[in-house]
Amino acid sequence: MTSFNRMSFILASLLGLLCLFCTSEAQSNQDCCLSYMRSELPRRVITGYMEQLSNEVCDISAIIFHTRNGLKACANPEDNWVKMRLLWLSKKLKKMSM
Repeated sequence: MTSFNRMSFILASLLGLLCLFCTSEAQSNQDCCLSYMRSELPRRVITGYMEQLSNEVCDISAIIFHTRNGLKACANPEDNWVKMRLLWLSKKLKKMSM
């Protein structure tokens, strides 16, 4: 192998590794809910929530509840109990802002 071919091979390999690293890093920065929890989450453990919308990165829409233990729980936004918890959190926030 000539030195030019070796250099080209090394540069191509490094570029490939860089692309692989950037792609895997971008995917790991985006945590998506892949399924919903099956049971209701008690109100007393919920500290907040965020909404996940289905788009090209995440497959499903979800409400991600934050718990006192620092855990995250994925819930179906169409479930009645989820709607009730969101209403409860909304009222709680409204009281805090008065």
